[in-house]
Amino acid sequence: MTLERASYLAEAYTLGVEGAPPLVYSQLDLRDRPDHPDHRFALALQPGAVTAVVGDEDSGVGDLGRYALGLDFPRSGDVLVFGSSMRGLSYRQLLVYRRRIGYVQGGDGLLQNLTLRANVSLPLAYASDHRTREVVARTDELLEALRIADVADARPAAVNEEVRRRTAMARSIALDPELLVLEQPFDGLTARAAHDLLNRVRYRKDNAPRTILITAQDLGTNVLSLVDRCIQCVDGLAVEGTR
Repeated sequence: MTLERASYLAEAYTLGVEGAPPLVYSQLDLRDRPDHPDHRFALALQPGAVTAVVGDEDSGVGDLGRYALGLDFPRSGDVLVFGSSMRGLSYRQLLVYRRRIGYVQGGDGLLQNLTLRANVSLPLAYASDHRTREVVARTDELLEALRIADVADARPAAVNEEVRRRTAMARSIALDPELLVLEQPFDGLTARAAHDLLNRVRYRKDNAPRTILITAQDLGTNVLSLVDRCIQCVDGLAVEGTR
């Protein structure tokens, strides 16, 4: 079992293209009925940068995270993750490839019947080659880093929104991914909590900056101060420089 999991993790890296941008959206049609049919969304993320894409609920911005994971596909255009087209990967390859991508879906996506600790350890237990002792150690490390160790044995329904968000973030970086995709990650949080949370996931274990994509309808000023690029989606186009 351990060897099989290890091979999956190694395979995830062979599917990419060395030196390719972490995430590229190429000529996407984000809207079912675009105001301007010729408008296509295009954006390339820079390695190690925090990029936010904002737009109202009809803009199509809410689909960008699912496209990056290959959970859904745009009507036109392509999505390249580390140089590989998500549309071009088989279902099995997609499952393998997602080990390189951390993801927090809108809300938090926590499993309600599991404790916070068990939620955080899921990727480590089922998608890595870590031994049980290593899973426990890494889980404890994440619980401490995201400041939720004291409530780790509670279930999601027993804690507040901020704790659930912290738990979802801890789970998303469990495998120390190079790319982190966050959907509406700070809804319901104070500016101070949002600022703290983003700071805690910005860097990988080797202190290299993590590439982060944030999709949202709006971002507070405190969060914007941590964002390297803020893009607004207007009529299906990516408009640079909205801060």
